[in-house]
Amino acid sequence: MENGFTGLNSSRQSSVALERINDVASHMFSQYTDYRNAGANADVILEEIYQNMKSVSDYFKQTFSARGVSVENIRCERDSSTQSIVLSVLWQKIGFTLATNTKPLYIAQRGGKRMLCYRIIAIKGDCSKIIKSNPENYVDKLLEDEVASLYIPASKSDACEMRVRFLSNDIFTLSHQQAAKEFFLKVVEYICGGGTKHPEKEFSSLIY
Repeated sequence: MENGFTGLNSSRQSSVALERINDVASHMFSQYTDYRNAGANADVILEEIYQNMKSVSDYFKQTFSARGVSVENIRCERDSSTQSIVLSVLWQKIGFTLATNTKPLYIAQRGGKRMLCYRIIAIKGDCSKIIKSNPENYVDKLLEDEVASLYIPASKSDACEMRVRFLSNDIFTLSHQQAAKEFFLKVVEYICGGGTKHPEKEFSSLIY
């Protein structure tokens, strides 16, 4: 039994099939172009976040040093192999990564509209170590520690979206010019301005 294009029994059927495949090819090329442009925009924003991170790291060093606190554990690092940057502030680590953008993906917006975009995931922890330690399922591991994500579209005329997990997935619309600073500050404020609860276990009902 013939299948595929070889099974078409008329030139008209062949023409219609090729038109349909051409429509698919055009759609995929549009996705590819948007994916590439969104990636370029995301690279710029991640670099801006890193510059903000260096400035904040220097300020933390100055303010803690003035208070007599060791600044040995205050630093920022970049790992190109995992497309990650990490800020260490005393006992806290804050990571930002582009590593999950391996193919064109979209988010659903209000009104049912789809936006193809790159995603910068911010986590509480060292995203670079997580990625290297979990090569097969690093996306799931990153999402376990996700604080917020910034979604960056292909066109700079379209706004970025910051979705904040710890605020019940609240959505904030940001211009490309303000996205890096607002996203970075929101994550730092949440992680460093909050607290970490002691792990607890319920007492056993058994009496010994």
